[in-house]
Amino acid sequence: MRTHYVGDIRLDESRLAKDLEQIDSIPWSEAYSDYVFGGAWKSCMLWARGGIAGDGVVTHYDHDQPAAFSELADKLPYLRELIANTADLDRLNFVRLAKVQNSVIIPHRDLLELSELADETRNAHRMHIPLVTDEDCFFNEGDTVYRMRKGEVWFLDASEIHSVAVLSSQERVHLMFDFVDVPSAKPLTTVEGAGSGVGIPADRTVKRPPLTDADRANLMGLADVLTLETVNEIFSIVIKKHFRYDGGVNFVWNTMIDIARAAEDPAVLSHIEELRRHYTLERAA
Repeated sequence: MRTHYVGDIRLDESRLAKDLEQIDSIPWSEAYSDYVFGGAWKSCMLWARGGIAGDGVVTHYDHDQPAAFSELADKLPYLRELIANTADLDRLNFVRLAKVQNSVIIPHRDLLELSELADETRNAHRMHIPLVTDEDCFFNEGDTVYRMRKGEVWFLDASEIHSVAVLSSQERVHLMFDFVDVPSAKPLTTVEGAGSGVGIPADRTVKRPPLTDADRANLMGLADVLTLETVNEIFSIVIKKHFRYDGGVNFVWNTMIDIARAAEDPAVLSHIEELRRHYTLERAA
């Protein structure tokens, strides 16, 4: 299913605020934080196989068990109700509450490590509902940078290379739904929308100025300080540049490889190429 905006839901601000006041008191997993430069990507499972919160790593759950609300969902009654009223629970596989701030996420594909699972237990469709966000929170797919706004419902094609930037000290908080791909007469969400054909609306896209030759030259100058110890910092700079300026499709990976080729240590290029393989081509569980 292609990335597209579905529609809006009316959030109960008072009840949402009460749940958000509770989230700092529940345990958070930092699984998948190796995708993030800047800080941790924190999540907690509200709906999962076996009905347990677990450690947040999708491959660590017993996929032979039915999916159900976890014990953490009981502490967040409004979000539990929102999930039940918004999603087709028959096909709902996982729901995570995820938060991140002052960070960027490496361009990657999801679901690569789940290819061996059967259709009825493998995540196939991903839906987002932003609960807390601002104008400095961005998504990217291909060469398109866009915003998901609070209370909107989106489907994200997680099999496409995508990335995220949260260039704000305010925590961005999303509900992330994963559905299995099995036949059903019901839609995945009760929220009515125009269907996948709407794609990413023009008023959600970010108009970035083109990257200049001087910008590219400055980025190539980072080769002088690129080592295995500084890879994460350089990656963060390149990703942030991508969200502010249009350098073309695959800008981040292509630029990192170009910088690595010009770096003094040849091990850096091997490392970047291995990262690209792991995050975009193949990934073992």
